[in-house]
Amino acid sequence: MASTAFEELWMTKNTKLSKRERNLADIRERAIPTAEQIVLTEGIDALSARRLAKEIDVSVGSLYNAFGDLDAVVGAAIAKSAVMLSEVLHAASQKPAPDPQGRVIAIGEAYLDFALAEPMRWLLLFEYRANIAPDVKVQEFQLGLLEMLITAGGGDPKSEAEREFFLLLWASVHGLVSLASRPTIIAIKPEVARTYLGDMVRSGFKNRDAG
Repeated sequence: MASTAFEELWMTKNTKLSKRERNLADIRERAIPTAEQIVLTEGIDALSARRLAKEIDVSVGSLYNAFGDLDAVVGAAIAKSAVMLSEVLHAASQKPAPDPQGRVIAIGEAYLDFALAEPMRWLLLFEYRANIAPDVKVQEFQLGLLEMLITAGGGDPKSEAEREFFLLLWASVHGLVSLASRPTIIAIKPEVARTYLGDMVRSGFKNRDAG
């Protein structure tokens, strides 16, 4: 599946390869940033195997030999975007905050800022071929972020009740961020979304504590 292409590229950097393997690794190394540039500037529909092969001056057959299919190329861009988002959220979780609620709000605001600053990466991460179930690596990535959120919020990642609470809380945050970052629907202004985001997190914690 998709996300392995990015990982395989870096795994083969310092590995002794055959001539054929070196050629395929070279194609991957050139194709991934080129495909990413096309997608981020023109949208996913602008990317095709024929265009990408022409851009990096290889045959379509060679491109498929290197990746398997075009989804694997897109998957490499998705994997890179996932790493970027993870780094942003982890950095936010480490910032000083008055309490666990403040840390969760900081993570939510970083989530919002990422969506506003990187709208195409956001679409790739959460809406590209959303009908296809994620692979194991994507699921592990999502679970890792959930556990980071629970820990930042002062919860126990091993508690099923805590996992359910933070998952539902984050689903609400995600929905709010989606409304604030999508130009195709009646959007919420970012500054309004930021205010509601904080209110939503505080309200969620208050209801949990009361219950």
